[in-house]
Amino acid sequence: MFPTELKDLFFYFISALTITTALATVLVKNVLQSAIFLIFSFVATAIIYLMLHAEFIAISQVMVYAGGVVIFVIFTILLTSHLGETAFSTKVPRNFIAAFLGLSFLGLAYRFLFQNHSLLSYTPSAPLDYASLKSIAFRLLSIQSNGFVIAFELIGLILFASLIAAVSIARKQKEEK
Repeated sequence: MFPTELKDLFFYFISALTITTALATVLVKNVLQSAIFLIFSFVATAIIYLMLHAEFIAISQVMVYAGGVVIFVIFTILLTSHLGETAFSTKVPRNFIAAFLGLSFLGLAYRFLFQNHSLLSYTPSAPLDYASLKSIAFRLLSIQSNGFVIAFELIGLILFASLIAAVSIARKQKEEK
C-alpha cells in the first residue's frame, strides 16, 4: 500500500516534517532553538489543515500560534534568560523518559488505529462547507444549540483575567527590586 499520488507523497512529507520538528522542539537543549522548531511545527500543521480544506483553521494556526504565542515566547526568552549560560541539569534522564513516552503513544496509536480496520477506511460525512470561514463565523457567534458564543465570551474573559494577573505579578516584582 505505497502512495502513488503526488498529494499523498506531499502529505507524508509534511507529516514527517511536523513530527521531526516536534521532536526537535522537545530534544534540543537550547530554549531559543526549541521555540524556532516549534514555529516550524505549527506552520507544518497549518499546511496539513490546508490540505484538509480547513482554510480558516490553518490561518488561525499561523496567526495565533506561530505568529502570536511563539513570538511572545521568543521575546520572553530573549528578555529574561541568560543565553550564554549552560543548560540546567536534571537528575532524571530526560531522553529516556521522552523515548518511553513517545514509544508508549506510538503503541497506543497502533493499538487503536491498526487493530480496527474500519477506522482506516472511514470516510467523514461532514458537509462540504463545514470548515469554511463563513460557516465557522456563524457557529462561533450563534446563540443556537450548535453555537459557541458563550465559550467565545468565556475565553475572552479568561484571557483578560490572565492579562491582569500577568501585569500585577510583573508590577509586584518591579516594586520588590
